[in-house]
Amino acid sequence: MSQAIFRTEDIIGNFSGKRSMQLRLKNLIDDGRVAKIKNGLYATVNPLTGDIFANRFEMASALFENACVAYHSALEFYGLGNQVYSEVYVFTDNRNIPFEYGGLEYKFFLPKIKEGVSHLEHNASIAVTNLERTIIDCFDRIDLAGGLEELVTAISGITYLNEELLADYLKEYGKKFLYKKAGFLLSLLKSELLSQKFFDLCKSNLSAKIDDISENKMLPRRTNREWEIIYPATLVNTEN
Repeated sequence: MSQAIFRTEDIIGNFSGKRSMQLRLKNLIDDGRVAKIKNGLYATVNPLTGDIFANRFEMASALFENACVAYHSALEFYGLGNQVYSEVYVFTDNRNIPFEYGGLEYKFFLPKIKEGVSHLEHNASIAVTNLERTIIDCFDRIDLAGGLEELVTAISGITYLNEELLADYLKEYGKKFLYKKAGFLLSLLKSELLSQKFFDLCKSNLSAKIDDISENKMLPRRTNREWEIIYPATLVNTEN
């Protein structure tokens, strides 16, 4: 098998029948050349290491037909994660219990919006939320971005953002608190990458109440009146 990861339907045409395919797969598994991931999904094995060729992102994308890498795992894919987790976050339209393989736990989440998925080809196909969608998703679920400090570190490493895509995803979410988090954090960390038009858009969709993004309410916090948001006093480059 030349593919890093494959399904039975990908190869059935290479055999005279289902029985011959099953026997061939069994022989390959017994020889250690192929690993069974789950029913219907297989990966080729590196004979030098005994590990499968497919990486965590390729695996996540292959687990289900509509799956894609999400949240902190997408940050890791873009080289923005300060830490590498043993959990892999995956969007899929179907509710599924966590799946473990190779020391990694794959956790599944229903996507909040539909747009903004990139499909890339490496050793196997990878489906991953694009950078702008990833940032908005992580603003929505800061806990799944690794927490506020991890998210701030990730955003600090970004050198380009398409503000039209950011605006599109914010509109699709339709959450006032999300506009507030995006406007405040991006104005704090990446104001040079975005126009005033983008920040005006965020401000025009703010809720009137003060919202809190601090994770530990026992630690010192500050309030930004421009954005009506409470945040940790230790957040980088903040002012009173």
